[in-house]
Amino acid sequence: MQVSPDQGALLTILTRLTNARRAVEVGVFTGYSTLCIARGLAPGGRLLACDVSAEWTSIGRPFWARAGVDDRIDLRLAPALETLRALPADADLDFAFVDAHKPEYPAYYAEIVARLRPGGLIVLDNMFLGGRVLDPDRSDEQTAAVRSLNATIATDDRVEAVLLPVRDGVTVARRR
Repeated sequence: MQVSPDQGALLTILTRLTNARRAVEVGVFTGYSTLCIARGLAPGGRLLACDVSAEWTSIGRPFWARAGVDDRIDLRLAPALETLRALPADADLDFAFVDAHKPEYPAYYAEIVARLRPGGLIVLDNMFLGGRVLDPDRSDEQTAAVRSLNATIATDDRVEAVLLPVRDGVTVARRR
């Protein structure tokens, strides 16, 4: 459930390319992706990291400290939709990464894209779902949610996007 090293490097470089000072991550797990994003932040940048598990996120905390980025990370242990909906409505997010509960991907996307500044990026992991999104016989909740979000992104005039064949599919969408 952790991002791969190539995905981690991609997250760091995309964070740097956007000169991100305000970032959000939905789905921390053991904190490797959090570390990669925090490393890419501009000086003074902050990462709001959303997860529901103190057990899993506690694994990452010592590594954040060893890497010298723990002061850039604001970990919120609460349902991510609640945390996102509590954010100011203005468009000031520079970067977001989503790798969490797949049935909520469309809602995470809606909350984040509305808050992205022009030129800001949202990156979504597992957009192939092991190829299940292409299988017309698959209709489980996860597959339906990711398939629906892929269709939404493809027609969303607010963004320009690309689905990269990195590991299990990574969508990068830039706010126009």
